[in-house]
Order: sequence, then C-alpha cells, then structure tokens
Amino acid sequence: MAEDPKTNQAEQRGYFGSISQSAKSIMEGMAITFAELTRASQNHITVQYPDRTAVPVADSLPERYRGFLEVDMDICTACKACERDCPISVIAIDLEKIEGTRAMTRFDIDMGKCMYCGICVEACPTDSHAPGDEEDTKCIRMTREFEASTDNFNSLTFRFIRPGDYVVPFKPKKGAIEPTRRRGEIAREVRAKAQEYNALACDWAMKNGGVTQTGGVADLVKEDVVLARAKELEPLVRPVANDAKGLEDVLYNQALAQTDCEACGWPTCRDYAVAMIKGKDGDFFKCEPGGGQATRDMNLILHIRLGKTAEEAAKIATKVTLDHHKDA
Repeated sequence: MAEDPKTNQAEQRGYFGSISQSAKSIMEGMAITFAELTRASQNHITVQYPDRTAVPVADSLPERYRGFLEVDMDICTACKACERDCPISVIAIDLEKIEGTRAMTRFDIDMGKCMYCGICVEACPTDSHAPGDEEDTKCIRMTREFEASTDNFNSLTFRFIRPGDYVVPFKPKKGAIEPTRRRGEIAREVRAKAQEYNALACDWAMKNGGVTQTGGVADLVKEDVVLARAKELEPLVRPVANDAKGLEDVLYNQALAQTDCEACGWPTCRDYAVAMIKGKDGDFFKCEPGGGQATRDMNLILHIRLGKTAEEAAKIATKVTLDHHKDA
C-alpha cells in the first residue's frame, strides 16, 4: 500500500516543525486579510445590504432567478394546470358558479412550502410578456423577489384572491402573447397584503370592533341584548338553514371578524365557517379578533339553524360566551 504523502511530510518535519508550518500558514492568511483592510479601493470592501447597494438587490438579479411566485389574475384562465402539476400541493385554486358564471374564488400559493422547482410555470399554457424582460413568460412566473424574513409563517401564504371576492377566468386568443405587469410588482403587493391580513389582523380587529369596544362580555350577554340579536339573526338564518353556501355567508358576514388571521386554526374565516357547518369544527368560540361578540353570534346562528327558537338560542349563546370569555 502506498504511503500518504502528507503523513510522510508531517513525520519528516517533526513536532516543532509542524508547529512552525501551522504558524506560517496562519500568518500568510492574516497577511492577506490585513492587506485587504488597508487597500484604498472600495471594490474590496463588503457591500452593506440592503441600504448601501447601488440598485435594489432584486433588480440586480438575472431574469431567470427563482424567487417568489406571482400570478397575473387578469390573464389567468383557471385551467388549474399549475395546481395539478405541483408535486407538493403548494397551489390551491377553487372554482365556483357565481350568478351563473364560472369563477375563481381562491388562488393561494404557500411560499413557505414551495421548493422553487418551476414546474408550475412550465405547466401554464398562457404566454405573456412583462415590461423589461427579454424573454416571454407565463401567467404564473418566478420573480426576483426573495426577501421572506418573517416572524409569522402564515404571512408566506400569498392569496391572489381576497376571501369573499371572485375572479372570472380570462379567455385567451389563440397564439397571442398577452401583455402583463412588470415582473415582481404583483408579488410585492400580495406579500404586503399577506403581512397585513395575518401578522396585524388580530391587533387591528381588537382595536376596531372587538370585545374591547363593547365594555366587556357582561354587556354582550345581557338578556335583552342577546335576545334582540337572536331575533335580528333569525330571519337571516331560517331561509338558509339547509343551504350550506347561504349559511356560510351569514356566518361570515354576521359573526366572524373577516381578518383571516388563522387564530382559529383554519386558513381563512370562510374555511372556519365551512368547517363549523360541515361538523369538522364544533368549537364555536375560536374567533379571537371577534372575541365574545363573535362567540355569541356564531352560537346564535348555528343553534337557530338547528331549529332552536330565538329564546332557546339566546340562553345557549349566553352560557357559551360566558364560559369562554370570563376574563374579558
């Protein structure tokens, strides 16, 4: 077996020779470091990110850089090819019939889970061209946006359709390359909304309509107040008792805070409403931004739906609200 040249050299140098060689290597490295420190040219100094860069870092990256995904909803055909081809279910698209028209009610991309493979972009059939780009792109595309530092993981779910809204699919012309917005603009806007809807949602709601403005739970569950609210909700609930979509709208519009803060454990307020209606979530008190008011109204709506009278529903709602908001 051949001897290792490095082992042989170390044996020849001996103990003190090895120490001398190590010291020499360290000094050579430090000499280079000190030389860089004393050079006048700024080209050898580390650029301070992000405040001292000549141009925004995103603008200095190549066109094919794989940063955040974005979707131009103005030219989306709702083909769902990107959702089908995504290997880890990052994209979620919902289609519904609204006023006789096929429409998208949800287009979410979970950037916290995305592995940036680009398969969704390849699957998209809608060609487009963004200002400033040399190459054509697609309706869904990678951008140069990459700054995702956050203390709230939920803010990495980009919602291109606000819950409660809908988008009618685009009808492309055969062979046409559709104009689209500058690459990255949509991603920045949706990122900002994700931060607003999630990280700040609870704080905003508590300051703008939550329990804090009612004087506490005691005022919410006064007998006359609860009964009056039950009678107000009754004519809204009875006609949709067996209509899941109608009941969802009543819960969303009349009880939930509509902040999509995910404190209830569901991605959106509408998802929470659907889960309650379908029996997937039986806890009718988990809307933290809405506080005691949301708890009371959710219980009123769902017990009226089950056939309770306004008086019976009021008694149940009062007890549940008191049990779960004693400290409010």
